[in-house]
Amino acid sequence: MRQSHPLGQRHLRDSGWQTPLCEGAPELNSQALDFGAIVSKKPVGSRFILVRHGETDWNKEKRFQGHTDIALNAHGLLQAQLLRKYFDSLEAREISLYDQCVSSDLTRAHTTASTIHGSKTPAMQLYKGLRERDYGHLSGLTGDEMQVKSPNEFAGLKNRIPDSPLSGGESLAQFYQRVVSTFQQICAVSTHKTILLVAHGGVLDCIYRYCTGELLHTQREWQLPNCALNVVDIDPQGNKSVKLWAWTGHLNHDKPGQNMDEVDGRIA
Repeated sequence: MRQSHPLGQRHLRDSGWQTPLCEGAPELNSQALDFGAIVSKKPVGSRFILVRHGETDWNKEKRFQGHTDIALNAHGLLQAQLLRKYFDSLEAREISLYDQCVSSDLTRAHTTASTIHGSKTPAMQLYKGLRERDYGHLSGLTGDEMQVKSPNEFAGLKNRIPDSPLSGGESLAQFYQRVVSTFQQICAVSTHKTILLVAHGGVLDCIYRYCTGELLHTQREWQLPNCALNVVDIDPQGNKSVKLWAWTGHLNHDKPGQNMDEVDGRIA
């Protein structure tokens, strides 16, 4: 099975092969690309439109939310409304966007999803398996506060050590396995469908790694803006292709700034 990687060719040390390089392809987070043009072309197999929830106050404060059920702030709700408005404009051009909407069951995600999806049928489906990573007793803290409370556990988070334990929470490996298992379940019932999936930064990071073969312990080099649009296609043979990542053309009137959870300057 082959996956296309938007950041170029990376050696997959655990499998002994390399992801193919799409020569001449533009950067997939380039705003020169157009989401509407991409989704107007039907995929051969399944397609996932991936969206991170809108901004929360804890995003602004760089607190690790985890399973804590934080609501969107006014800015986050505006981001979701702008995305809904953009989708409405595409549908007015008779561009069919998606067949089913699925979301994490945490408030910040399903509020974003319900704002976008509205009363359309079929009804939105909620998945507990799409929740953000459980940070256990470190939930709600900033990186600096984690460093003081539990320096060893924070080092495991910062350095992306897959099996580093987290008291009361999930290791990175456990989180990844949970997300990928849930994603595979959704894929299994979504053959030849386009799915709008609304979740969290960490969840989208896991899906990105799963689809590209990026190793779990490598530091992130791709962005995960709130309410950005990301597109992944999966053909009937199971080959995965990232068509677009971190596209924010629909948020032109939005000024989000650096409002994402970060560890050592990288989004977490």
